[in-house]
Amino acid sequence: MTTIDLRIIKSKRDIQTGFMGLLQTKPFREITVNDICQTALVGRSTYYRHYVDKYALLEAIVATQTRHFDDLLTQRLTALEYDTGLVALYQDLTADRQTILTLFAIHEPQADLSATFFNSLKHHIEPLLQQFSFTVPTTFIVELYATNALTAIRWSLENGQVTDIATFMNDLLKPLLIKYRA
Repeated sequence: MTTIDLRIIKSKRDIQTGFMGLLQTKPFREITVNDICQTALVGRSTYYRHYVDKYALLEAIVATQTRHFDDLLTQRLTALEYDTGLVALYQDLTADRQTILTLFAIHEPQADLSATFFNSLKHHIEPLLQQFSFTVPTTFIVELYATNALTAIRWSLENGQVTDIATFMNDLLKPLLIKYRA
């Protein structure tokens, strides 16, 4: 049986919370490890025990958010016809609203939440569309859906109106999918 060291959990939590707080006031490129340590109230040796640099910290947070999003898509995106799945997805994301919106603004090659959400959407929507034949390439429809879904997610997190946005998304795409079926 493994034991969980609460100090490690608390240190990582404090570092990540301090980092996310800093991102509210400073651009990512201007934040230093020293800034993170001061904000998190941890020593540099504690920081470096967990993360190589600020990029590794960003990657860890993006990876956590991406895994969570992927899990939500697996649970919620079961069919294209139902607004309830999209509404539930948007509502589930609302709990991490500030973190997601903050990370959407950062575009580092190894840690781009917007890009990972986009790829995850494509990965989950493609099997739902593969069951049909279309007169336009399915890859185009997958890209279009993922782009629109990501825009809708971002907009609903920024502005609310979750149900209206989910309904609009489905009302917009359902007729197109029917019209262009082969």
